[in-house]
Amino acid sequence: MTTPNPLNETTTVWIIEDSSDYAEHLANLLNLEEGLNCEQSFGSYDEARSFLKNSMVPDVILLDLNLPGMHGLEAIVDLKQNYPEILIVVLTIAGKRRSVFDAMRAGAVGYLLKTEPFEVIVKQIHEVIEGGMPLSSAVTPYVVELLKSAPDRVSNLDLTKREVEILNNLANGLQRKEIADQLSIATVTVDYHLRSIYRKFGVHSTPAAVAKAFREGILK
Repeated sequence: MTTPNPLNETTTVWIIEDSSDYAEHLANLLNLEEGLNCEQSFGSYDEARSFLKNSMVPDVILLDLNLPGMHGLEAIVDLKQNYPEILIVVLTIAGKRRSVFDAMRAGAVGYLLKTEPFEVIVKQIHEVIEGGMPLSSAVTPYVVELLKSAPDRVSNLDLTKREVEILNNLANGLQRKEIADQLSIATVTVDYHLRSIYRKFGVHSTPAAVAKAFREGILK
């Protein structure tokens, strides 16, 4: 995952969604948020890909799976090959186990369902920028199952009790603020522990940290 933007910079978001009404409503809400700017929305990935070649790439792309032309899963693969710095969050009606597995394995950093209220989706965009893994509760068990199926453990790592607690909460789909509330600590303290986990694991994202925790046998 790319490093989140400094607080004084704007995060650019693109929407790739074939329902123009849905995309417009979501874009309007994103543009009301401080620090977010939804610059573009496209009805297909083919359209977005043509624009990418002649534009500054966005920080985040909200991507539907069931798109005309190139399917969303193919789009994720293409984006990760050509623009690995972009954070891709799936936003779709398809919440089946196979769709979730395929999207996360292809390189998506989050998976949200369109049944979520718009306000929740906007909140989740802030989470992914800050290093979180936005997941709708309906798909969280699939992602945990996927992470548990990662390759065999490699070595032992020295984590504190608090860091293990945070990893467990992340694996259960909790966001940073929820973890802070549950553990009765500040959100900035959660961030501090996350940075420590990333450093010890040699990773740069929440999904990678949770996956490695399962590989190492820290999470079961």
